[in-house]
Amino acid sequence: DSIKRMALKELTLSLIIPVYNEQDHLKACLDSIAKQTTKPLEVIVVDNNSTDSSMVIAAKYPFVEILHEKKQGQVFAQAKGFSYSRADVLGRIDGDVILPKDWVSKVLRHFAAHPETVAISGGANPYDIQLKWLAKRIFYLLHYGVSNLLVKSPMLWGANCALRSSAWHKAKDLVTYRRDIWEDYDLSFLLLPLGKIDRMKDLLVGCSFRAVHKPFGAQVEYHMRQVRTHYLHTRRHSVFLLFIVLMKIIFIYPLALFDYHIIRRLRP
Repeated sequence: DSIKRMALKELTLSLIIPVYNEQDHLKACLDSIAKQTTKPLEVIVVDNNSTDSSMVIAAKYPFVEILHEKKQGQVFAQAKGFSYSRADVLGRIDGDVILPKDWVSKVLRHFAAHPETVAISGGANPYDIQLKWLAKRIFYLLHYGVSNLLVKSPMLWGANCALRSSAWHKAKDLVTYRRDIWEDYDLSFLLLPLGKIDRMKDLLVGCSFRAVHKPFGAQVEYHMRQVRTHYLHTRRHSVFLLFIVLMKIIFIYPLALFDYHIIRRLRP
């Protein structure tokens, strides 16, 4: 089939970065892309109505192509970049991500070696949280432990993942284009019938964990998007997942407050 034939040739990769007001992080992100040992075919920054200097920063990099998406929400910006790309593999990161130098080469090697794989997802190495060891363990539990339990497969983490362009074009018309869900999980459910989603344990990126420092109400609203996404695709798990989500907020939020308001202030 087309995927197996694709594995026999040299694959190309595009990096798609939806951006909304990332002026404090975007330079470091693009600098890390410039240092890749294997260069991506294209780097597509999708401006999602930024009001800061994000696009001024992006425009300074000759290898960056800037697109504009007026519909607010990552799902719309992501789709714009994916559909525009010319590459075989669509790499997806956030504007606060710092890539290791071999990120592109690792992703391409994995897809070339595993023709049955339609998407991959990696892990996080937070750079702005003090309880880093605990944050990483909680991250893996929530993003991979829960999904393996409920879905028997890893889910995509939108800040560090990639998928085959051919799979995107089969799934894009089925995407739930709304802002109150997790767009990466929604896409994961659509990709699973097409092939495997692999978790790459050695594919780590530096990233901000700023989301955990949001107010409690914002945390609840954010995690309810996960529940809603699962409900749309696997209704039988919705009540159990809701319980897990609410329980994890009870534990995570106090830890985030402790990290931000006490430990950070004790360290120089």
